[in-house]
Amino acid sequence: MKWISENKINKLKKIGIVFLWVLLCSGLIILISITNNEEKELVTKKVIIQIYPEYIEFLNRKKVIKTITNNGNINDLTSKKITALNTSGLEKALTKNNFIEEAKVYNDLNGNVYIKLVQRVPILRIYRGNGVNYYIDKYGVKFQTSDNFTAHVPIANGNIFERFNPGDTVYSFVANELLKIASYVDKQMFWKAQIEQIFVTRDNEFILIPKIGNHKIILGDANDLEIKFDKLFVFYKEGLSRVGWNKYATIDIRFDKQVVCK
Repeated sequence: MKWISENKINKLKKIGIVFLWVLLCSGLIILISITNNEEKELVTKKVIIQIYPEYIEFLNRKKVIKTITNNGNINDLTSKKITALNTSGLEKALTKNNFIEEAKVYNDLNGNVYIKLVQRVPILRIYRGNGVNYYIDKYGVKFQTSDNFTAHVPIANGNIFERFNPGDTVYSFVANELLKIASYVDKQMFWKAQIEQIFVTRDNEFILIPKIGNHKIILGDANDLEIKFDKLFVFYKEGLSRVGWNKYATIDIRFDKQVVCK
């Protein structure tokens, strides 16, 4: 009799658990249904635009609104039902702008529409001999310059024939070598502040022009960058700090374990 009693208790427990799950699922379904009905009637009240990183100013609110509306009219987005907004379509329209690396558009249940944008961060500005100039980012993506904002990044000129197709990545040997150099410089605080220009010679070698000092740094190719820059840093610290920054016209760091100055 005791075994039967315990068995009944276990069955009742199982029934109770199932009943609770049914109640929870039913409540969830009802809540989702109510939320969906409310969202169908929800009207867009406010468009909140967030642009990162803030120190890059290729974009502003006015330009973003103009990208996703007719003639920059914010009324194309506000005072309309949330369900009428094509968020994926808005994201695609935004990412067609080459200044934008990533775009996310979504809404909340208060009628707010959020547009979160990540701008491309340039690490180099390339100048071709024909006057064409453009930026490249850390991924090697090429994008146009802006009349409203100039990024303080090294410039590259000389023997460069890389064509400019906005949104494409670099393809030539020289441009890929420049990308390696610029990427390394961008990650090092001292060199990011010091290197102002990269000149490409006819032999596809690279000469660095610093911001401080009248010398030129003969880098050679883009191999062993860490070794070359470490060697140059030691020379800056132990050599130029004693004789002066304008003592030499050229500092050659192409050769293994030595720095040749003229």
